Amino acid sequence: MSRLMKELAKQTMPIEKKHLSKKDVQKFDPSPLYLYTAKDALNRVTVLKEANKDAYLIAGRYSGNDNENRLYTPLNEEESKEIEKLVRIGRKDATISFL
Repeated sequence: MSRLMKELAKQTMPIEKKHLSKKDVQKFDPSPLYLYTAKDALNRVTVLKEANKDAYLIAGRYSGNDNENRLYTPLNEEESKEIEKLVRIGRKDATISFL
């Protein structure tokens, strides 16, 4: 797909929010890690660390909540790689997953 077509698709298709239930949030440390990408240095990316484990969940950009879930805007492929690289610094053996 050409770059122009990808840009048009982004503009016309609404971005689906990812849900993280408030019950699942309790499995993570209460203080999230916030990172920023070079492309969007204003909106932080939420990274959650599982309690008592060397495992991280890259949730995306927080966009609100509903009665039972926190809502996150997913990262694009380029941003995902950038954030994963930042999380890996000093945590070579960590398990990293995406919401």
